[in-house]
Amino acid sequence: MKARPEYFGWSPEAREHYGAAIPQDDRERLDQALLAELFGRRVRSVKAAARAAERLSLEQQNVWNEAILPLVGVGEDAFFLNEWLGDDETILDFESLRDFDRSDHRFQEHARAKEDPAYVRKPYRGALYLTWARLFVDDRFTYATLSMAAGYLSSEIRDHAFDLIERRVPHRYVRGKNHGKVEGESREWDLRADANGKEALLEALQDRVFEYEHERHEVLLTAWDQLGGCGVFVLDTSQPAEHNLHFVFTDTGALGAVRFRSFMRDVRAIERPARELEQCLDVERKALARFVDEQYESLRGTPDSSVIRLRRRRRVMVHRNAFDELA
Repeated sequence: MKARPEYFGWSPEAREHYGAAIPQDDRERLDQALLAELFGRRVRSVKAAARAAERLSLEQQNVWNEAILPLVGVGEDAFFLNEWLGDDETILDFESLRDFDRSDHRFQEHARAKEDPAYVRKPYRGALYLTWARLFVDDRFTYATLSMAAGYLSSEIRDHAFDLIERRVPHRYVRGKNHGKVEGESREWDLRADANGKEALLEALQDRVFEYEHERHEVLLTAWDQLGGCGVFVLDTSQPAEHNLHFVFTDTGALGAVRFRSFMRDVRAIERPARELEQCLDVERKALARFVDEQYESLRGTPDSSVIRLRRRRRVMVHRNAFDELA
């Protein structure tokens, strides 16, 4: 009513299109109104309101996201995809998850090929990987993560690999001589591994495990896509202050069966027991553990295990405002 009162006289379709691409001026007036309604904060300038909205605490951000979701979300669950879709696209341009995912895959592959002429484009086998969304599940505000089964297993393998490597070669990261060095608007990020004299062994083991993770992800992508299970696993990853669900899709067929406008209804129609995915994860963890043990024993007895290879190190510069959103 305060930003665009005629909204309530529009058709449902017109309202949905407005919510999917709110004009910047309207969004700033909405920020101003919401700050007052939700938190009692009176901000005279709409520009100041926009800045204040970007600096809410985590608890306030949860309240804010829930309040705004019925406006910006689509369909039965007010589904909102927390991804940048391009200047001229909105979620309404895609009917199903597969429509969006295939479009994003094409964009990413084109960008990689443009950056590296030698890059070989990969076939589409489902690309969702820890994609963020928000929706109402049984009228409860929920943060969602969307992944392919291959991507989910790969992310879990990667986390497990850190623990396995740490167990074999205990280490910590310490500040390098240039860490925090200011250059213009940025600071240098320079952390080095300290493995009590076993840095070369650590680096060699990390390289081999990284290659294993990459190759295994490719194998899993093809295997799950060829299996054609057309299912989704729903994992409850909630924390005390937030309701979180991780939706893990078996293959591209499952993505095609789930539409943004009827997300939860479609998910429940093809939902599969989470224990099936846990069994697959258990197999992957055991295989990774065997690989790490084998590589560790192989490397430990070689002369090169005490020699750090010379390689070009990239400088990592972090803008001074880079972590504002996370803070």
